[in-house]
Amino acid sequence: FEGARTAIARFLNAASESSIVFTPGTTVGLNMIAFGWGRRHVQPGDEILTTVMEHHANFVPWQQLAKERGATLRLIPLTDDGRLDLGRLDEVLSSRTKVVAVTAMSNMLGTVNPVAEIVRRAHEVGACVVVDGAQSVPHMMTDLQALDADFLVFSGHKLYGPTGVGVLYGKPQRLDEMDPIIF
Repeated sequence: FEGARTAIARFLNAASESSIVFTPGTTVGLNMIAFGWGRRHVQPGDEILTTVMEHHANFVPWQQLAKERGATLRLIPLTDDGRLDLGRLDEVLSSRTKVVAVTAMSNMLGTVNPVAEIVRRAHEVGACVVVDGAQSVPHMMTDLQALDADFLVFSGHKLYGPTGVGVLYGKPQRLDEMDPIIF
């Protein structure tokens, strides 16, 4: 078990195997972040930024958290060819943005998003970045130290592993900021 955690940390170039949390899958991992981290940190008047190209697993939890916490759900605009319009990112990313939740590779459009640029810009305003890596991790090299995302999730079956196994990566300080959601 611990060997698997170490192998995954190496595969993702995570700084530590203690940053790897096993989950039942991507959906549960995203819910753990939205409600385990988000309930503690998202307040009324805050903003959660995501996109229309998200899988529902990375859209609905944020939508529900915004509703529950009195926050605003905002969307990064798309270009006509289905890419994130980073030229308009400043219109929706602000000091009120607490979370940016984005897919690295859209299962809907096939778009590969410039996640490193989004992480950099989100961190400039103090936002936490959650990356849905369900599609990207199996198809692209993922270097978590270079990416600098706060959280990343994916499912094992997309990497030809068993069903019912997922991974939630979190920076150690972000994991420490989470509350349990399953009792």
